[in-house]
Amino acid sequence: MRILLLEDEESIRGFVRINLKRNEMEVTEAENGEDALALADSEGPFDIALLDVMLPTIDGFEVCEQLRAKYPRIGIIMLTAKSQEEDKIRGLELGADDYVQKPFSPGELIARIKSLHRRMHADALPVSHEAGEQASKEERIDMESAEQQGGASGELEGHADDIKKLYVERELVSGSFRLSVPERRLWKNDEEIILTPTEWTLVRLLMEREGESVSRDHILTEVWGRYYVGDLKVVDVNIRRIRQKIECNPSEPSVIETVWGYGYRWKRSVSE
Repeated sequence: MRILLLEDEESIRGFVRINLKRNEMEVTEAENGEDALALADSEGPFDIALLDVMLPTIDGFEVCEQLRAKYPRIGIIMLTAKSQEEDKIRGLELGADDYVQKPFSPGELIARIKSLHRRMHADALPVSHEAGEQASKEERIDMESAEQQGGASGELEGHADDIKKLYVERELVSGSFRLSVPERRLWKNDEEIILTPTEWTLVRLLMEREGESVSRDHILTEVWGRYYVGDLKVVDVNIRRIRQKIECNPSEPSVIETVWGYGYRWKRSVSE
């Protein structure tokens, strides 16, 4: 896994670098936003970018926005010392997949990275009870042993292979929308809609449950993982981003409906 790390404080950058390398991740470092954007162009593609928010020149929000525009399928996690709600929401609205608030433990950071990487590359796995249990088992292992490496992940490979065999190439179709699972792509009226890894997983979850009301808690568990420690607003912000891309009128959504006080629903046989 290739990581782009943007952090201006050497002590924090070194701390993160050591723990990423201990988990067999390849790290490319930048201490300012300009260098991070240049490295993304010259040394990419990267799987995941870890972006500090508070920087002396171009801040992490601007870097996030530019990376998302140029590399829509990169995973982005914001590293922030701010606890204000608006800062978390701003990062998510600009395209971040997740955020980790400083100070954070190595175990939490590694678990968040692995969770994001799994949903970026879970092409063959269905969003189902069986797959959810598998992912949750892996996340539990990550959270409990990220700091003391073990061989537990290898024990899961056989089970994961069995699930993949059950999930052959398939497409989900709903009205004018077509989602290809193996290609991780979405089209509306045969025009591709570019989604982030998190947005794609969320759309897939709702389309697989077309016509059903899906609670925010269930979405959070299925998309971000059972052991995610953020808040439910991450679901709402991502739904808002998706609506901007797929709805004719995002302020009056007709595809992804809000189930007030509960969650969201992909309208059955949408035809727009």
